[in-house]
Amino acid sequence: MLNRTSCVLLIVCASFASAAHALAGPPPAHPPLAAPAAASGVALANAEVPRQETASAQIAFAAKLRKSMDGKLGAERDALRTQAVDAYRAVRVLWPEDPEAGAEGAFRAGELLRAAKATAEAVQEFEIAREKGSLEGFGSRARLELAHLLRRTKQLERALAEFEALAALARAPQDRRDEAGLFAGKVQHELGLRAQACRTWQRLADQAADPLDRIQAWDWLVQDLVDAQDLDGAAGMLERAREALAPIAAEETKLGERVRNALQRMRSIDQLQQAIEKRARSSEASRASM
Repeated sequence: MLNRTSCVLLIVCASFASAAHALAGPPPAHPPLAAPAAASGVALANAEVPRQETASAQIAFAAKLRKSMDGKLGAERDALRTQAVDAYRAVRVLWPEDPEAGAEGAFRAGELLRAAKATAEAVQEFEIAREKGSLEGFGSRARLELAHLLRRTKQLERALAEFEALAALARAPQDRRDEAGLFAGKVQHELGLRAQACRTWQRLADQAADPLDRIQAWDWLVQDLVDAQDLDGAAGMLERAREALAPIAAEETKLGERVRNALQRMRSIDQLQQAIEKRARSSEASRASM
């Protein structure tokens, strides 16, 4: 006959199994890169994670495990990373009623997995965070990180879809929307959609909330013209950028100083100068051969 303690333990175990089953839910809208071997063991791993009193305390506990990785190497570091990932994943299992906390846990787990080059699992965690989190919080943040990860692994069509979706979400923070737009343009350019990319960058060059994002958009517009060997057009575009940012650059403020420095560090300046010098050498060589 079961005593009272055994009955309580059975109820707790049944509750945990129910929560883990609920976690599985329908498959994500976008399939992961591959079915990670560890994915099916998430609930079992979480069963061994010490449960804290609240979701925030669980996240803090996982953060301490993450911090403990500092200075560690090899197998010891890998073991601590696994513990931290499991602790972050446990948040959504143990507190399914707090989706934003679950999103943060998934996001932090994704960061650790991305750093470990476990790309497929990192994608899966960012997708979970994207679906669970709010547009104002970890939902949009996870979508941005997911898009960047897909871009870096050359899954350009998927990356573009995520960037464009985020750029169109009115409730997402403006800085994230603008960053998504900038990189949507970059991916469009990589896919050979040059005109579309330039329209995207021009809109942000004119309208982005952060002047540094505007400068980045101008920089890529100038680089596009340099790559196309339209050096006169590139020089004109560079001058337009300087004129557009001149009022802010003239301010004697920290922002004004940042804008002045960013304008001076535009990569397109050196690229344009090198292209002009190369054209001059080519012209001189042609004249000499006549």
